[in-house]
Formats: sequence, structure tokens, C-alpha cells
Amino acid sequence: MLKDEKIKKILKKNLKATIQNKAICFLPGNRLPIKTAQNTLLGKVQDLLKKHGRLYYFLINVFTPVLPSQAYRKNLLELLKKYDEGKVVLNLGSGPTYIYRRTDIVNIDLFAFDEVDIVADVTDLPIEDDSVDLIINTALIEHVDEPQKVVEEMARVLRGGGEIFCYLPFIAPYHAAPHDFYRWTIPGIQKLFAEFQSVEIKLGAGPTSGMLWVFQEWLAILLSFGSQKLHDVIFMILMVLTAPIKLLDLLLEKFPCAEKIACGFYVIGKKKDS
Repeated sequence: MLKDEKIKKILKKNLKATIQNKAICFLPGNRLPIKTAQNTLLGKVQDLLKKHGRLYYFLINVFTPVLPSQAYRKNLLELLKKYDEGKVVLNLGSGPTYIYRRTDIVNIDLFAFDEVDIVADVTDLPIEDDSVDLIINTALIEHVDEPQKVVEEMARVLRGGGEIFCYLPFIAPYHAAPHDFYRWTIPGIQKLFAEFQSVEIKLGAGPTSGMLWVFQEWLAILLSFGSQKLHDVIFMILMVLTAPIKLLDLLLEKFPCAEKIACGFYVIGKKKDS
């Protein structure tokens, strides 16, 4: 099934929409990717790089302090193999990217990036009930002021037996895109996803990732002497210089106590069959 056919099949009928940058837009106003991050030097650099999705995520993967765990990468790949191009897969909060170059996945975001198919509020998806096979949601839910509604929407649009794959932060500095509200412990995640069954919660990014991100922010604050611009410049330099330190998580993520200061966790859950 072609992606256009998938989208047509799963969208709610008779909803008003516009087209912005080829995306079907269900939100008012200009949703072009302008001011998608904080109104700071760092935010402006992010906005500039997001216009070139592949370059942006290449730089993120190389220089971000966060190293996704081996289990995270393995389980995401396994799910994507299980739900091939014949299935309906949503990526909520996709940003300007295709997951592992899977262009068949339906990308949903607040902004009409080139790679986005649907611009919508994730707490009120324009998607029919019981119409989706897999939902991927990575590093989005902390940016939504009502995360429980996001989880409820995921449960609503999933078919019985459908699955979710979500990443949630635990130890992570403030990072507005354009807002930032929450962090979760394992018990908090269990409560948030209580309506799903077969829920697995595992280390998504280890303790070095959490420590390194906080250290970069701390040192940038210390050396900036109260200047936001100087802080942002120092922070970007530190990202480049200290990025290799995150590789320590290849070892530490295997330790049983790593979850105590993990950067974040990933969740795999299944919707109960009707």
C-alpha cells in the first residue's frame, strides 16, 4: 500500500485541513518550521540545521551527549522489521527525519518539515480509531504539557495487538522544542502506560549520557559569566570536544545500577485486544 493511500485510509473524515509544505495541516496559522526551538543562539542554530534534516541528525548522532543503548537500537530495528511497508506505522514528533530511511512511515509533527506528512496536535490526532499497527514516539512526550493524553491517543488509534515504542528522558537538562515539561522514573513510566499490556521498560541511554549532558551545561554556565550567547557558544564547543566520552555507556549500560542515573528509558507496549 502506498503511503498516500495509507494516510487517506487512516485520516478522520470531514476534518478541515490546509496544505503547508506538502503536509496535511490540521493546526491553525503558519506551521512552517520557524522557531521550533528556544529563542537563543543555540535554538537559532538548531532551526537553521533542521532545514537540512540529514545533516542535522548526522551532527546530532555524532556530537550529542546522548548515546542510544544497544538494546534500544536492536529493539527498534526488530519492530521495524516486524512492521514492514505493508503495515501502518506512525512516527509522532518525527521532526525532519525518516527512521532508518523508512519513507513509508507516516510522519506527524507540530511543524511542516519537508519529511512531515501530517501536522497535528499529538493530544488530538486526526486519525481513525483502531487504524494503526505501530507507533514510534521518541523524545517527544516530555515536550507536551498533557502526556497522559498522548498515551490515550496512542491507545485509541492503535489496532488491538498493535505496539508502541517510546523514549522518555530521566536525567536530562532543559531542552525546549519549543517547550519542555517532564522527566520520568521507571515507576512513573509504568503508571503512565498502565493501560498497555506486556510493557517492557529498558535503558534507552545510559548514565554517562545523563552525566555528560549535565556536565556540558554546568561548565557552559560556569564559564559564560551570565551571558546566554557565550553559554551557547561554549556549550556547542563542549559538545564537539567531549562527545567521545559518551562511548563509556557501551560498558556502563550493562551494569544493573545504570538505571539510577540513566539519561532515559524506552518503552515497548502492546494494546490489549478487544
